[in-house]
Amino acid sequence: MDPIPGKDLLLAACRGMPMLDPTHPMLDAAAELAKVHECLEITADCDGGKLVLRRIELIREIDEWIANTAPPPSRDATLHTETVGRVVDRLARLTRQTYVALAHAPDNVYQDSWARLCDLASAYQALVDELHHGTRRLPGFFLHLW
Repeated sequence: MDPIPGKDLLLAACRGMPMLDPTHPMLDAAAELAKVHECLEITADCDGGKLVLRRIELIREIDEWIANTAPPPSRDATLHTETVGRVVDRLARLTRQTYVALAHAPDNVYQDSWARLCDLASAYQALVDELHHGTRRLPGFFLHLW
């Protein structure tokens, strides 16, 4: 089985570089999530409904892949508040926002966005590490967009 990608590979995929591991389903989904967020932000005439549905499908694909890949948690593993797919979705959106801020926003806006992205990426990595060690369990698949 493919290992759950770490934060560096995931962030690269969110920036459109899934070719670092071109056959990894989670990295492909993360790259596509970033594209969905980009389209939702910059295209006034895009079909938002179809994009939202695609976003839900991608999040579910990630969650299903994780369910089939992650080692089973121990009996006393604590429950995480989000699915991995939801965390990856937030990382994809925040990566997009951070790189837009780099190009078009004042330095303080970019630095704030960068700090939030680093914090979320670190939290994702901690979750992946906990999943590998069996010390964290995940909630069921999410059913709707919050």
